[in-house]
Amino acid sequence: MNTERLAQSATPPKPPRRLPPFILFAAFLSTFYIGLIGPILPALVEQYGGNAFTIGLLFSSYSFAQFLSAPSLGAISDRYGRRVIMLVSLCVAVLGFSMFAIGGELWVLFVGWMIVGVSDCWIGTAFAYVADTTKSSDRTRYFAFLTAAIASGFIVGPTTSGFVARISPVTPLYVLIAVLGFAAIWGYFSMPESLPPAQRATVLPLSHLNPLTQARDILQFPQLRLLLLSYLLFWSIVIVPSSNLPSLLSDRLNWTPEQISPLLITFGIIVVLVQLVVLPLLLRRFQEIRLAIVGGLIAGFGFFLIGLFPVTGALQLVYGGMVVYSMGQPLVQTCLTGAMSKSMSADLQGRVQGSIAAVMALAQVIGPLWAGWLYEAVSPAAPYWAATVQVLIAVAVMLIALPRLKRLNQQNRAMNNELNQYH
Repeated sequence: MNTERLAQSATPPKPPRRLPPFILFAAFLSTFYIGLIGPILPALVEQYGGNAFTIGLLFSSYSFAQFLSAPSLGAISDRYGRRVIMLVSLCVAVLGFSMFAIGGELWVLFVGWMIVGVSDCWIGTAFAYVADTTKSSDRTRYFAFLTAAIASGFIVGPTTSGFVARISPVTPLYVLIAVLGFAAIWGYFSMPESLPPAQRATVLPLSHLNPLTQARDILQFPQLRLLLLSYLLFWSIVIVPSSNLPSLLSDRLNWTPEQISPLLITFGIIVVLVQLVVLPLLLRRFQEIRLAIVGGLIAGFGFFLIGLFPVTGALQLVYGGMVVYSMGQPLVQTCLTGAMSKSMSADLQGRVQGSIAAVMALAQVIGPLWAGWLYEAVSPAAPYWAATVQVLIAVAVMLIALPRLKRLNQQNRAMNNELNQYH
């Protein structure tokens, strides 16, 4: 297998004037349901005898299920197209959340949640869809729009949950089931296939359905090994502000959820603005990997500021740290995804995005457990000091990958020049 395979195909697609609304909505759903369900999980779990540890196990089981399924779903989409995977996954999610809503026993919640985790490939499929329909040079800019839609789910989800949960704790689940059903119907009538038959994988070996085998195959590409490692290091701490910061503010300042939520909503708003306004301007002048490196340094400084709060008690450090972090985080997430996509060929985009989704899921298993242990066993500041160091390691790995990506870009330009002369 050629480890330096290029991203360009012989006939680069014409860039769309705008992303299809359904694709943006599918990306939005991937975080909307987490924001919707998060506030009601304690009430749902407690009625069956569960506790905070049970909620942690629910999230870990979901992320582990997604880790096992995401690469396989990406490989299937490379063979049969993006449309069928997106529609089937939405329908299966309706089944999983229906079990979650019906409940009755604690194990039913786990089964329903894991069914959702197995089927949740909306982010990976949406990114693969965009990769299919954009030129390599434009791709990361469109990825920024997708990531903005993803971030907006963290704003709309909790707001919707707080409004409809006044009826009953389970009402948000029925709202979610209706929204997912609507999305499946909308997608059936409006989502065209983005992967032409000529660009699809010609075979689907059983080994591609084995997540461990597929991870081994995709990691044969040296540039992906380094970038996926950076992504794992960074994404495992992305969850720290939302999973750990509420506990810190509650323990130190006795803040209520109503006092904490504006801080998290502000974070979501800044992320959306960076994705929609700042990042497209930066991408006109700077390479993705360099922006990811700068974003990592910014995010690391944000964690450093928050880590000073337990020591000094200065609340301004929390606000300042969250603002700084929210400016750096989208640069890393979007630009790393764009760099990985652009370094690979068209027929591997589903597997690449599936691998990214699997790494994200694995990080979401590790991150909350790691931050929670540091908080309880070491000190309240420890998760943020550790996150600062972890970001710096991720930046170092990106710097190691920089020469290889530069060489790939030079080969990419040479191939484009040859194709232009040929045509």
